[in-house]
Amino acid sequence: MHASIWHFTGDPDELLAGYDAMLAALPPFELQLCLRAPDGIVIVDTCPSREVFEGFAASEDFRALRSAHGLPDPARLEDFPVHVAHVDGRAVRAS
Repeated sequence: MHASIWHFTGDPDELLAGYDAMLAALPPFELQLCLRAPDGIVIVDTCPSREVFEGFAASEDFRALRSAHGLPDPARLEDFPVHVAHVDGRAVRAS
């Protein structure tokens, strides 16, 4: 499992509205967080593997979807292997 951290800068209210609208067009996520930051939003997303992340993050379809909902290219994007995630008190270990 990999987790990516997407930093978007801009008006947090506008970015959060775009994020909420974008989610309505996507299937449910296994684990994702959207954080309000003073200068924008931060999204923590998980993917089953680095390869899945790379394909998704670089896809023109996802870029077009973000753009359609007012989300610019991220100011910063990082990806890390997940050691463990805790969800509802349950540890989910990366394989």
